[in-house]
This record gives sequence, structure tokens and C-alpha cells, in this order.
Amino acid sequence: MVQVWVRPRRRLWRSLLGLGLVAAGLGVGLLLLGLSFRLGLRLMLDPEVVPQGWAQWQRRPLALAPAASLDDLRDQAAAAQQRLGDPLYLEGTDTAGLVLVPLLIDSGAVVSLALFQADGDELRAIATLDIDPLPKDAVIAPLRHRSQPPTAMPASFALTRVVPLPAAPVATAGTWLTLEGTWQQQGLTLRYGQLLHVNHQNQHQNQHQNQHQNQHQNQQLTLLEPWSSPANKPPQWVDLDGDGPSDLIIDETVGLEPALQGWQVFSGGRAGATPHMQSVSWVRVPVDAGGQAGAYQQALRLARGGLWPKAQTHLGQLKTALGQGWNPAAEAQLRLIERHAMITHQQAEQDWSTPTQAILALLIDGRWETALTQLETSPRLVPAMITRLGADQGHMWRRISAAAALPNPEPAVYVWGGLALKALQNQSTFVDGATQDWLDRQPVPAAARQRLATMLTAATAPVVSLPEASTGQTVATSQPDAAAQGQAQPGPALALPPASALIGQATPIPAPTAGYAAPGQSLDAALGQWYAIDLRAVRQPQGWGRLGLAANVTPAALWPAVQPAAQAAPQILRWVSPTTGVPAPLTVRGLRLTNGIPTLLATGPGVMPSSPPPLVFSQGALMWLDASQRQRPDGSAIAAPLTTALFPGQTAPAGFKQELANLAEQSLDLTGDGQLERVLTWDQSALGQLRQWGVPVEATAPKVVILGPDHRVIYSDVFLPQTLMALTNPQHGLPVGLVVHRPGGYELLTWSEAAQRFE
Repeated sequence: MVQVWVRPRRRLWRSLLGLGLVAAGLGVGLLLLGLSFRLGLRLMLDPEVVPQGWAQWQRRPLALAPAASLDDLRDQAAAAQQRLGDPLYLEGTDTAGLVLVPLLIDSGAVVSLALFQADGDELRAIATLDIDPLPKDAVIAPLRHRSQPPTAMPASFALTRVVPLPAAPVATAGTWLTLEGTWQQQGLTLRYGQLLHVNHQNQHQNQHQNQHQNQHQNQQLTLLEPWSSPANKPPQWVDLDGDGPSDLIIDETVGLEPALQGWQVFSGGRAGATPHMQSVSWVRVPVDAGGQAGAYQQALRLARGGLWPKAQTHLGQLKTALGQGWNPAAEAQLRLIERHAMITHQQAEQDWSTPTQAILALLIDGRWETALTQLETSPRLVPAMITRLGADQGHMWRRISAAAALPNPEPAVYVWGGLALKALQNQSTFVDGATQDWLDRQPVPAAARQRLATMLTAATAPVVSLPEASTGQTVATSQPDAAAQGQAQPGPALALPPASALIGQATPIPAPTAGYAAPGQSLDAALGQWYAIDLRAVRQPQGWGRLGLAANVTPAALWPAVQPAAQAAPQILRWVSPTTGVPAPLTVRGLRLTNGIPTLLATGPGVMPSSPPPLVFSQGALMWLDASQRQRPDGSAIAAPLTTALFPGQTAPAGFKQELANLAEQSLDLTGDGQLERVLTWDQSALGQLRQWGVPVEATAPKVVILGPDHRVIYSDVFLPQTLMALTNPQHGLPVGLVVHRPGGYELLTWSEAAQRFE
């Protein structure tokens, strides 16, 4: 018997399976390694990835029960890291029982709206609508051509409240509301929002059909146009097209330049249809103008150029000429132009606190000769006027070029064109057509050329130092023939760079009995509440700092150096809380010197005493940190440096890292090196938690710590009796300064490159 031993055959499939598992594990490991590397790199480049992701997670839709009470809804929202806002009960005979409820995240932003039908204590869900923040471009559109556009703006703007629009004077389908928010900086309160329409017709249809459909099918909650108002005004119902006051306007005015955005509102053509809005355009000819099309385009060019009275005249004549061809869209253009023209006329007729404002109001109304005559009577105003024209961002230039293109323009238009070119020649922003070639091509009369030459000479005239003036005396202009007239020769000019902006502290005073009055001003008690303004810092070409003066300087010699800042729309800010102030305009009317220390003398509205005292600043000089646009800090990244700063030599208490996520954070380039610093703010709640941990902090005002890109502390007032009130607006590559309030008053801290801190 022969035995044959057979060797077992290897199972090939087991080997292949093992190799496959090894390869799969290696691939997953490499994938995770790549993802972690990418996430780490992303966090280094953009530390806000985690906060943004957290905000997006909080914005996830909340599934509402078909029927629930308000308490049930609050519990559902809390479970989803959200909270209910105040219910809004819609008023009207056809809205009985309709309740609109906003849902918010912890930053206060509205993330969704829910519409309910109330039946006793029970709410039946009808529709929901997700709400996204508005993109920056939509909100800041009215500010793009501002002389000093805001900086450090967030990428998006949260909507934080729901506000019903006043009922339209004529019947409109549905209920109109607006989702709103506000943003403050540089003394400006920007009110923005998005229009919301609630359709009642579809609601009644649903009740009749006894079925529930979502808002995409019924369009019961519809978001319409976004809007933004630097004038801090909500949308207003007006009659633009002649069909009754069912149209809307938004006041986008900044300064003296009127800017009204108009919308025609259409019902949609059928019951239950979503309203349609059409913007009033200065480009489109909305009628069949035939042979008058060129004249119509000319009228719209005048409107685009800001020549509102001329545009009104031209378009009014076309309305008569076109007769039955005129339509509501053309009427809306005409009526919106009329509103602009009415504003410019009122501004030109009113009394202004400063001569430059009065001249500017005349120019905006197209009164070229009157404005030039006023300037010629006060040649010392020419430098200040050129400064205003240079900060105009081309608005006045477009008005001048449009006026020069008309048949037989006033000769004064060319003079103003030459002054505008002088103002714009050193500006970093290019204005289309603003070149010397434009002036060379104009048929400028010889007399107008002589007037322009005189104005340009006044723009570069040397400053003359005169003896100190008594009350009511004004600065005199330089007189080349003073010696021939037997007058005393003035002393040498004050070698001091002009100040373009100021920061000061205001103290209410009685009308001054002595001091120096600026040109065209007086120190009269009848001018209103007087203030003494202690100059804490001025902005000169080399940056922010104190105004250094020689001991023998006179107020008359000093005034030309401070005049640009004094006429840069100064504001007085009355604090109503440690973080909120109410600005009002001031008029600087003169100054006085005490032992070489200058004090500006100004009038303005009366303010109640406050702590801190009223802050004075030139418009556009300062910016504020907006808590409503806060970001959520990354606790892991900032825990170590803050532990060292707040608990020196100790270990951070339990929960410290988690508590850091409740701070408000802003990311700004404060040192001018192109890298972002973290500005962290402790509010009352966060300060209370620090006190519970034994940190000896003062809780009368928010406290701030600023971390550099390397997470070193470069500023902290946690243990100091001072408060960060504002930041200087970065301009021309200058680092940002910190305006703080201490027991001795306001101080400006500037960045020290050597010490690597603000001091």
C-alpha cells in the first residue's frame, strides 16, 4: 500500500484579503493625515474657521412641531442651541391670530422665522423661512464713495430684529416688515435690513383647503430687497409713480450729498402673488421717447451727476412734450429727482455754522457763481475748501463736468473745475476725467482764468502770524502792501504741520469772555451751549500725537494749523453706557491759549453730564468695536496667554477654556504690519465669572486684552483703571491708536515698535 502525502493548497483569497485590508488602512491613515494637515493649515491661516463653523452649525434649521405652545417652542429652540425672540402678533382684520416668531442664536442674530396660526394657547405652524446674514457689499453700498469709508468691517452683517413697517396710506396686499440690524463706527450709525412680506391670501386659502404647505409652495413669507441707510432711517412709504403712496424710498444720504433709493412696488397681478419691486434707475429710459430720447438721456446724465435742479427742469419739460407717452416709471424718476432737488435747495437756503459748509451747500445745489463769490470774499477759506473737495471722492467733480457739458455753462463752473483738479491731484483714488487736459479743452473766458489763478494763489499763500486777537477778532489775510499802508509787519509764520483730525475732551462752560474767534465767527453767548475742548491728540502728516507748541505762539498763528481739523465735521459723543454713545455735531468757533496749552472753543447741543465725559472727534477719525458683529474665539488658541495674564503663576480654574468661547473677538491689523491682532472683550457677565475665580477686576466697564499674531499680550486693561473707548481709523498706512479713558481723562496710546506694545 502506497501512501501519498498531499501538501494543502494555500488559500490565495486570504492573502489577497489581508493585503487589501493593509492597503485600505494605509489609505485611510494617509487621508486622515492629509485632512488634519489641511485643517491645521487652514486654522493657522484663518483662525475664524472654527467660529464660523460653529455659527453655521447653530444656523441649522429647527424642525417645528405642527402644533405647540410657546413654552414647547422655547424648549425645542433651547435643545437646538437657539432661542425664541419676542412673538410678533400681526395686526389687521385679515391677519387675526397670525403670529410671527423669530429664532435667534446666542450672538443675537435671527436665523429663521416661523409663522403660526394662534388657537388659544396652541400655535399651528404655517411656514418657516431661513434667514442668512446680509453680505458686506449689500450693506456698505451707500458708503463706497464716502470720503473716509469705514474699516474693519465684518464679512457679513447679522439681522437681529423684526420690525413692522408702518401701514401704507393705501391698501397693500399682505403685511410688510423688515428684518434689521445696526452697525456703528466713526460716529456713524448704519441701519440696514431686508424687506419681508407676509402673504395673507395664501394663508386663507390654506385654511379653506385645511392643508399645510411650506413657504416655497405658498410663498407666505418672502424676503425681498435688502436696504441700508447711513441716515439711520427705515424704509418710508411714498407716492413715486402717481398711483398712491405704495412705493418705498430709503435714505442713503451721507453728509450733504442727498441720496434717495426709490422702489416702485407692484402687487404681482393676481391674488396671492408675491409683490414685485423695481428700483428707480438713472440709466434706463422707461418710455418710447422717439426723437426726445437724446434729451431724456441728457436729463438722466444730469441726475447721475447730481445736478438735481437742472435734471428736474429737463425732465419736467419732457413730461409736457411726451404727453400721453408718459408712464408711471418715468413719473417715478421725475418725482425722485424732485425730492433730491428739494433737499439741495433747502440746504443752500439754510444758515450753516461754518463758511465751508455754506459754500459746499451752494455747490451741491448748482449755484456756482454765488459759491465762488462767497469764497472770493474770504480767501483764507480756499485751503479748507480744497481739502473738502479732495475728500469728496469725485462727487463734486462729476457735478462740475456735467455742468460744463451743458450749453453755455456759467464761467464760474470752470473756476470750480480748476479748484477740484487742484484738490484731486494728490489723491490716491483716480477720478475718471479729472485731468489737466480737461481744463485745457474748455472754452474758459479770460476773466474766469484770472479768478482761478487768484484762488490757486490763495491756496498756497503763506500763513501770517499776528498778535493775539481779542474777543470777536478774526484772523486777517496776508497783506503784501501792509508796510506801505503804515501797518505793523506781522511776525514769521508758524512752522507747524496742519492737523487734519482731532481727539479731545469736552467740558461745558459759560460763553467765553476772552479768547480768539476764528474767521467769520464770534464768541457770542447767543450761539448756544459752549464747550472748552481739551486737545488730547491731533493727526498730522507724520501720524497721531500731541500738538507741540512754542511758548510764544499766538492763537492767531496757531489757528491755520488747527483749522482743517476744526472744520472736519467735529462731533461730540455723549456716553449713555460704557460702550454706547450718541454723537452730535459741534461748531468750533475759536481757541484760547493758557501757558502754551491750546483749548478749542465750540458750540453745540447741550448734553447731560456723563462718565466718562463727552468725547470730541473729527468725523471719520475714530472707529468702534461692534459687539453685535462679534466672533467666537478659539479657546484652545488663546487659553495659554490669557492664563498667564489673568492667573500669573497659577493654574487656570476648571472651565476657563470653555468660558473663553463667550468672549467677543475682533480680528484687526492694529500695528500696521499686515498681520491680524485679536481684540478680546470681557462684558459684565464674563467679568463676573472672573471675580468668582478671584481675579481682582473692576466691573464698571468692559475690559479688553489684545493678543499679537504670536499670542503675546500687547495690551491689557484688566487690572488697570482705564477703558478702551475707541480706535483711530487706519489711514495712509499709519498704525491704529487706542483711545482710552483714565481717571485723568482721555489718552491716545500708540504702537511702540521697540517696546512691542501700546503706550
